[in-house]
Amino acid sequence: MNNVKILPLIIDLTGSFFRSSRDALERARQAHLNKSPQEPTGLNIFPYWAESQASIESIVFSFLTIEATINYLFFNELRERQLKGIEKWLRQKWKWNLSIYDRFILLLNQFSMANLDNFQYLTSLFTEFITFRNRIVHAMPEQYHALVEPSGTENEVLIHDVEPVQEREHFSISDLSDEIGKINYEDAKRCFEIMLLVICFLDEQFIAKFEFPWPAGVSVQKYLRPRDIIASLDFRYYTRLRIESFIPESIKELKNAQQNNQPD
Repeated sequence: MNNVKILPLIIDLTGSFFRSSRDALERARQAHLNKSPQEPTGLNIFPYWAESQASIESIVFSFLTIEATINYLFFNELRERQLKGIEKWLRQKWKWNLSIYDRFILLLNQFSMANLDNFQYLTSLFTEFITFRNRIVHAMPEQYHALVEPSGTENEVLIHDVEPVQEREHFSISDLSDEIGKINYEDAKRCFEIMLLVICFLDEQFIAKFEFPWPAGVSVQKYLRPRDIIASLDFRYYTRLRIESFIPESIKELKNAQQNNQPD
C-alpha cells in the first residue's frame, strides 16, 4: 500500500448508452425481418410486437447518448476553469434546472464558436426528437378508437388498428411516428441518425473527441468517430445535412493553410 494516491475519476456513460442503442437497433432490425412475436430483452410495452419494443429501447438510449454527451462536454469544459460569472451560475443550475435543449444551446453559445442560426435544420430535428422521446418516457393516458376481435384467450383481444380520438402534432421535419403504438424500426433508425448527427456536430465544435464501437466484420469492432459511423450507415434520412458544414470556419482555414504550405 505504499505510494497510494487518490486521483479524480470521471465516469462517462456516453459509450455505454451508444452501445445499448446500437444493440437494440440490431434487435429491432432482426424483429422487423423475422416478425418475431416476442422480444426477450425488450420493455414489454407491446408484448406481441417485438419490433416496437426493441425500437423504443434503441430510441431511449439514443436520446440518453445525446444527453450524456452534452453533460460530459460541459463538465469537461469547466474542469480546469476558475468559475465565475455565467459559468458559476451554469454549474449550479446544470443538473436540475435546465432542460436538455437549454443545455444544448447554452453549451454551444458559451463554449464554442458555432452559430446555431446556420444549423436550424439540425436544431429542428433535435427539438422533434426531444418531443418524441418525452411522449415515450412521460406517457399520458390517451383515448383511441380500436379495431379488435377476440383472441381465443380469456380477457384478451387482438388489436388490428388504433386511431387517436384527438389529432396529434405531426413531426414534419423528422417524420417520426405520431403515436407510441406505431413506433417501429424506421423510427429507431431515424432517431439513431439524429443522435449521430447531433453528436457529430458537437464533436466538431470541441477539443474532446468521441469514438464509438462499430461493427467491422464478423465478431470484429472498431472505434470510429461519429462522422465515420454516419458514412458507413446503410440508411440515411436527413441527407440535406452535410457533415462538412459542421466544421468551424477557423478549423477549415487552418487546414487550408496547412495544405497550401505543403511542398509540391
